[in-house]
Amino acid sequence: MSHVRRQIRDKVTDILKTGVSLVRRRVLASRVYPLTAANIPAVLVYTRSEGSGLLSFGPAKSLDRRLSLSIDVYVRATETFDDDLDAICVQVEETIAANFTLDGLAKEAVLTGTEIDYSGEAEQPVAVARLTYAIRYVTTIGDVETAT
Repeated sequence: MSHVRRQIRDKVTDILKTGVSLVRRRVLASRVYPLTAANIPAVLVYTRSEGSGLLSFGPAKSLDRRLSLSIDVYVRATETFDDDLDAICVQVEETIAANFTLDGLAKEAVLTGTEIDYSGEAEQPVAVARLTYAIRYVTTIGDVETAT
């Protein structure tokens, strides 16, 4: 098995592959290589940071975890990039909302913000929307591979 954080990242990637038809299954987890014109539009899923706190005392101590997960939507920067980004973001948001607990891995997955930017650094200029989700999940201190 793997850390629940990775399971969450993989789950989000999997549900977006089927729920976001506008990117034709180009949904990647933690992509580190630059995107090319051939694979845009695309959605990239990253786990950025995580905070935690003690949830319970006693023999089975649990951690209440808050994971910051980013979903970056890339489209070609054309005259319709705002509309293109918004259309894909609709599918992303509705897909996550339909699986609010990520099949039981999380207590909740809440959209906390969206940033939209334009970049001329790629081989073709791109527009990017970053949707940030706060994912709350719980593990015991001795078992970080199982969500409770």
